[in-house]
Amino acid sequence: MKNRISLQHGLTLIELMISMTLSLIVIFAVGSILISSNQAASVSDTLADSQETGRFAVDYINRQLLRTGYDPDDADVVAFGDLCLAAGDIVCISESANGTGDRLAVRRMAEAGESNAVTCYGSALLDAADANITTDVVVTDVYWVAVDDNGLSNLRCQTFDEDGTVRANPGDSFGNSQALAAGVLAMHVLYGQSNSVPTDDTLNVTTYFNADQVTDWGNVYAMRIGFLTQALTNTEAQSWEQNYIVLDSLNYQFDDQTARQVFTTTVTRLN
Repeated sequence: MKNRISLQHGLTLIELMISMTLSLIVIFAVGSILISSNQAASVSDTLADSQETGRFAVDYINRQLLRTGYDPDDADVVAFGDLCLAAGDIVCISESANGTGDRLAVRRMAEAGESNAVTCYGSALLDAADANITTDVVVTDVYWVAVDDNGLSNLRCQTFDEDGTVRANPGDSFGNSQALAAGVLAMHVLYGQSNSVPTDDTLNVTTYFNADQVTDWGNVYAMRIGFLTQALTNTEAQSWEQNYIVLDSLNYQFDDQTARQVFTTTVTRLN
């Protein structure tokens, strides 16, 4: 009986320590995999968020800018607004290599009773009596990026008539701009200019310039627009250094947990 009892050994202290060490290694490895997977999924989700914003902004600006210079009555509508002379100017084009970027102002004819008798964000153009416009009117659509009161950066737009204002909502003058896409950090624009007057209605672009470099706005037949977008939520990953250049902009540099992307598109005037 004594011999049988003596053969029933338990775990030694060394064996117990080895098994615990191996268990900790396995737990650490599994935990690291789970954390990495969670971070990768988080980055993927936020990239998709910023990508969705960029795709919407590109699609929207493409459709809207095709109306640039629209002039069904050959009324000599000037396609582009003037360059801004002061920081507070709104109904104009401005050039900025950093910050929220450029301001784009394009002109078109809005026809009474037609589908284009709307603002840049689709609200009906109304006269001073809050009724639908009854005569054709030349309007200027202005696009830019700004930070709202909640600290959220948006692509915005506003439509003006030749007097500098347009009524778009019953009872209210059209004084407030409309947010189009949240998460747009900056917009930069280059203008495709031809060095010669077009022949046979063929509009050829020779070089793309920023607004300050354009020498003849009458020979600008295309616009190249770039957006820098960001996700609306941070990732679970660690902060990382990010550098972006949008067309002719200076370097945008970040070191945080927010995913960002650059999107560009080229819009050619159809008329």
